[in-house]
Amino acid sequence: MQSASDCIPMIYILDIDGTLIPSAEIDNTCYWQAAGRAFGVSGEPLALHGFHDVTDSGILQEWHRRRFGTDPAEGAVRAMREAFLSLTREAAARDPRAFRPVAGVERWLDRRAERGEPVALATGGWGHTARFKLDRSGLARYRLPLASSDDAVRRVDIMLAARELLPASPGNGKASGDVTFIGDGVWDLRASQELGWDFIGLASGDRRRRLLEAGAKRVVPDFRRLVPDGPPA
Repeated sequence: MQSASDCIPMIYILDIDGTLIPSAEIDNTCYWQAAGRAFGVSGEPLALHGFHDVTDSGILQEWHRRRFGTDPAEGAVRAMREAFLSLTREAAARDPRAFRPVAGVERWLDRRAERGEPVALATGGWGHTARFKLDRSGLARYRLPLASSDDAVRRVDIMLAARELLPASPGNGKASGDVTFIGDGVWDLRASQELGWDFIGLASGDRRRRLLEAGAKRVVPDFRRLVPDGPPA
């Protein structure tokens, strides 16, 4: 006989860039090009690991304080956001493969729906570019709840906001259900550890090595390793 806890569905919160879509490198390039246009600087991409809050809002705030000693003006932020979306659209036109779903993700999402397991998205990116990428990839059809850097600066707060977007139900109360976060960055792992959530890394090569060195217990190359009848992880 099943216990009440056995009936509580697993809850999944997912990153987007580098996790659902292989767009992380292009996203970083477009981000700094947009900063260059808005703030009159070189626009050379910077490594994300050196920032405290690896989110679009957090990176911009920290970078601007370092470079100019102040918070960015609202008008300049708006200009950067507009340029970022424009550059992302141009990148998608040049390299549509970078905006296709990661292998196996559509089948994995279909399985979650079949099993009644709630899924939400928590991206460190701004919402307007995230929604464009979801539309471009075809994943918008899943209508997954989305929390972004428009909702909070800190990644843990974005992840919690995504959790709150899932509807409460007898099997998915706000305080019940095990939560697993799937992401590709060390910052995803650290935020999951801070929240006490399980974590699955989606990475290969150097990104896989960094996740394992940071303490990730499970890192797979794509979602095909996560479907029940897929190849073993």
